[in-house]
Amino acid sequence: MAKIKVMKFGGSALGLSAVGIVVLLAIIAVPVLLLFGAAKFSVWTLGWMPDLIGIAALVSLALVPLAIIPAMRGVASSLLGFASLLFGVSLWLYSLASTYIEWGMLGVILGVLLAGIGVVFTGVLAALFSASWGVLGNIAALLALTIATRFAASFLRASALRETLRKRVQENPSEAIIDQPDPGDHR
Repeated sequence: MAKIKVMKFGGSALGLSAVGIVVLLAIIAVPVLLLFGAAKFSVWTLGWMPDLIGIAALVSLALVPLAIIPAMRGVASSLLGFASLLFGVSLWLYSLASTYIEWGMLGVILGVLLAGIGVVFTGVLAALFSASWGVLGNIAALLALTIATRFAASFLRASALRETLRKRVQENPSEAIIDQPDPGDHR
């Protein structure tokens, strides 16, 4: 029968504690560095973000006539869902940038600690406390665009699914016939 060798680690408790502290600091440092990168990135996007939002808004408006055609509602729904995603990401980045500019990294960290979406809330608070009404209006407009396009996409998707179901039922009727009882029939 083979013998199993058990090796003992000869490290001291102080050495193991030092390694543990270094690992813990590395675990904490990675998200903080990512937040610094995200904050710098969000400030960088402020230059071209209005163009992206404008294009997404124009495409969303162009999809309204397309959504009238029942066969195109699925396409319009998908594109509006993508526009909603763009508006939502723009809202988050804009709020992150405004929080970072007004309150620094501490405000960003507090915002991210509020389930990630708290950056929008801290962006609103930063705009309120610094009386940046234009920033507050932009955040409100982006929030409204995000929600409106999301609801429109959901409505069009449900409508497209109803239309598809209606066509399938018409093309492949069931063999079972279900008729309503005659009101005069008292069985």
